[in-house]
Amino acid sequence: MGSASAPLRNPFIAGSWVRGDDFFGRAETIREALEGERHSLWVLGGRRLGKTSLLKELEHRVLRSRETPFVALYWDLQGSGDARGLAETLLSSVEDSEAFCRATDVGVEDLESMPVAEMLATLVRRTVRSGWRLLLLLDEAEELLVVGRTDPGVLARLRRVISRGPDVRTVLTATRLLARIDEDVSLPTSPFLHGFIPPVYLTPLTADEGRTLLARGGFAPEDVEVALERTACHPFLLQLLASRLFESRDLAATLDQLAADEMISNYFAVDFAALAEGERALLGEVAREGSRTRAELARGLGRSEDELEVPLYALTTLGYLARRDDGWGIGNWLFERWLRRRVASA
Repeated sequence: MGSASAPLRNPFIAGSWVRGDDFFGRAETIREALEGERHSLWVLGGRRLGKTSLLKELEHRVLRSRETPFVALYWDLQGSGDARGLAETLLSSVEDSEAFCRATDVGVEDLESMPVAEMLATLVRRTVRSGWRLLLLLDEAEELLVVGRTDPGVLARLRRVISRGPDVRTVLTATRLLARIDEDVSLPTSPFLHGFIPPVYLTPLTADEGRTLLARGGFAPEDVEVALERTACHPFLLQLLASRLFESRDLAATLDQLAADEMISNYFAVDFAALAEGERALLGEVAREGSRTRAELARGLGRSEDELEVPLYALTTLGYLARRDDGWGIGNWLFERWLRRRVASA
């Protein structure tokens, strides 16, 4: 008697970074990061839009390429706090990257006890001496706001290293909060984000990218289209919905489950709180009415239409809003349900 076939592995990954065969989309952003004219790139995106996955994919592609001029170093700044913390996280990043150490002949023992700016300058020199250019991948760059409050001088020293033209190509990821670094921190040099602005917006996936991802699940075509519409192709929400739908095969029940999920509600609440007050008011106005034109929004908020141009662009690009006919609606069904509950209870 033949043995029963093993159950299929759930192919969807929700809540963790991905790379390689599990990474979808972002082709234009990757091209700009690796081949564009700019040596300093700020990839701006909301939470859970795939910023870490993008950096990990860049690291992965450089590692497997035989033609790249770069050697990549992924540096997670989260929890650094001050200059000493930055040095510790950078040292850990070097220790964790066997490929970087092998390509540059750099060892942790060469760097210990160095201040962070000197350590980074040493890494650049050793990389160039080994015949490479450094692709520096900075994750959770909002941490630099904290560092700037405790030691603004270290930001100026770091900036001098990462702005060394073609020897270093820096790709940093952060939410819009990072813009405050040039508003709140007094640096004895040019603004830290000089060269990083304008940022590159990390948007939700395109519909075609979302379909390619969902093809892994063998879902009915009509369920695929509903999943894309309900999540507006937000990577985290789409992966989470697909992961649970793969187990349940009941789209309506899965959507109801997600709409009531406290984890998702908390995610929306934290993301919403990080927006500017005017942006929150704008979203609330749209949520109350379902869809609003620019003129209607201006009247409802007591602002001019010109004043709404920048927030409308930013909120639409980041997926909080979506164009609907001649106006705007909330970006995805799950966020809209959460926001309407919040507006109703306010």
